[in-house]
Amino acid sequence: MHKHTARAIFLLITLLASAPTAIGATLRTDSVKPRRHATNLGSATVYGSGTRRINRSAYNAVAVDLRRLRNTNLNLGTALDRVPGMKLREDGGLGSAASLNLNGFTGKHVKVFIDGVPMDGTGAGFSIQNIPVSLARSIEVYKGVVPVAFGGDALGGAVNIVTDHSTGTFVDASYSFGSFNTHRTNLSVGHTTKRGWTFRLNAYQNFSDNDYKVRVQWTDLNTMAISDEEGWFRRFNDRYHNEAVVAQVGLVNKPWADRLVFGLTYSHEYAEIQNANLMKIVFGRKHRKSSGWSPSLTYAKRDLFTPGLDVRLSARYDIATTQNIDTAAVTYSWTGDYIRKSYQGEGIASLAKFKAYTFSGVANVNYRLGEKHALSLNHTYTHYRRTTTDDAANAVQSTAATYMRRINAKNVTGLSYSFLPSGKWNAVAFGKFYTTHVRGPVNVNTGSGRAQYEEQARTSSALGYGLAGTYFINRDLQVKLSYEKAYRLPNEREIFGDGDYEEGQTTLRPEHSHNLNLNLSARHTWNDTHSVEAELALNHRRVGDYIIRTIGSNGTAISTNHGKILGWGADVSAHYFFKNALRVGGNYSLQSMRDHERYNSIGAESSTYGNRVPNLPYAFGNADASYSFRNVLGHGNRLTLGYALKYVHRFYRTWRGNGAKLFIPDQLSHDLNLTYSLLDGKLNLTLEANNIANALLYDNYSLQKPGRNFSVKVRYVFHKTEI
Repeated sequence: MHKHTARAIFLLITLLASAPTAIGATLRTDSVKPRRHATNLGSATVYGSGTRRINRSAYNAVAVDLRRLRNTNLNLGTALDRVPGMKLREDGGLGSAASLNLNGFTGKHVKVFIDGVPMDGTGAGFSIQNIPVSLARSIEVYKGVVPVAFGGDALGGAVNIVTDHSTGTFVDASYSFGSFNTHRTNLSVGHTTKRGWTFRLNAYQNFSDNDYKVRVQWTDLNTMAISDEEGWFRRFNDRYHNEAVVAQVGLVNKPWADRLVFGLTYSHEYAEIQNANLMKIVFGRKHRKSSGWSPSLTYAKRDLFTPGLDVRLSARYDIATTQNIDTAAVTYSWTGDYIRKSYQGEGIASLAKFKAYTFSGVANVNYRLGEKHALSLNHTYTHYRRTTTDDAANAVQSTAATYMRRINAKNVTGLSYSFLPSGKWNAVAFGKFYTTHVRGPVNVNTGSGRAQYEEQARTSSALGYGLAGTYFINRDLQVKLSYEKAYRLPNEREIFGDGDYEEGQTTLRPEHSHNLNLNLSARHTWNDTHSVEAELALNHRRVGDYIIRTIGSNGTAISTNHGKILGWGADVSAHYFFKNALRVGGNYSLQSMRDHERYNSIGAESSTYGNRVPNLPYAFGNADASYSFRNVLGHGNRLTLGYALKYVHRFYRTWRGNGAKLFIPDQLSHDLNLTYSLLDGKLNLTLEANNIANALLYDNYSLQKPGRNFSVKVRYVFHKTEI
């Protein structure tokens, strides 16, 4: 047995041995009965009171229930990839950098929250691309207009990860093994006493060699010339592993608190770095280490002091340490060969270590005035501070900026009023006030020559506002209309860089956008047997001071304010359900984001005016189908066969008006999966075959994702509800 397989199995057995046992108990389902109409999103079914409330609200939003996906190897990011209008963009295999593309906005334009708290400062080992779906109960996706309850500065939309707060005693454990020596282990353990004490532990690990083959240009080490043609090579410096533990303890269902929970999260990550932002720039020994500690506190109470007054307070303090290690005095080629050189560093010599401290606090107060009126007040405060050390052998590369303070503080206050006159329609109006304070190094040398840095600070503020409403034309047909003047404040990576291949730009200005959304949805069921759901969503975006990320010829990325961007888009989706057996459907999205800045800085007409924003998918879609057979080889056993298709239309990597010739080609991939559940769902075996046609897949520039790959997963779950 491979040593990593043995290590993962040993970890799983050890954790199981310490868990409470309830052999023979069945998996508890939610106490709220499922909706009559269920929404399938690539085998993710939407149901329950919380998701129903979101779907009936005035916001263009969808809630994805993740419980049906827990037998898969999906993480939170790949689960989101199945939502209409959303595209997960990955830089490679397991553990690679990932970002979300939602209605034409990508990266940090889309804000991610966990239980309403921004995930701005969590370590790299605890992020959407490596958190398993078992950690969360559901995901809420808000397109364009974001409620004030999420006080972050989202421009293109927001994603809220709702963690599982199941009570009783339960254990959910799984292990999977797959191609490229990939191992994943996950354990969730929880117990709630009759007196209201609740304990919960989530632990997971991911490991992969990521040694899949790629087609890429390579360097002739004799001449140092880069080949004109491309060849096939196996990745040899891309091993990745991460571990995370999330522990929680607290009290629930008390007269003075519905929920008071203390939490502590630890995460660790090790990542070898195979290439820069361009794949032709290859490394053989460069790697990164990171770790993070996150204590947290949550308090929630409905009807505090008086009926109708709900309060939720959340706080988290993230301490994240990252070290970029590049000291080898060598130059590698994709062939795996290398030559020695007279100075350290395959790219930029560094032992740089960054320590980031992020505090996130959220206070939310809701007050219901009877049945027709409601007020909501939210304040979110985040404070980011980073310290830097650089013990690189070639200390000459350090500058005065290396040791300057880097601080980014944000305050967002929101107030909304909701009017709910009947079950037929409702509306909400809101305002948001943003302030930001940034302190960091600025290059004050405007001419040529060596950069000259000064530590500077600046403060800015802005006022946003919006309206949203929904109307039920009849029982099955709903229409939504919403508008927001939104702002997004630059994030830490854009302002300060990452100390490696991401340059910082301290002078970045906040983005602002007019977002308009129209949504029409229909649902109908015949004889409790056949169900159909369809949705059409239209959006318009007018963005100013748009922040765009570009890649230089040396593979270094930098973010800059571009100017004006005009966007139009549409999402269409449809699904059909037969009983609880057949699910089939798909979605398709079009999003045209174009340069609307007619003149450049010297007054001449811009060569990129009217061009699509580069390196941004503008047409993509998914399709899925599954069928479940009951009582297979035993009463209560279920066999489910599934298929998924993903399509991305080709798009240019750089501005077409600047002579762009390189583009990401059309991409079409097919996935198959089989799940066999027995013992009434307590024991589950899943087989997955992804990208079965072995297509070349890309998301960002020339960065290739894995080809054909397979995996097998075993999951055991039991739950005992307390009396």
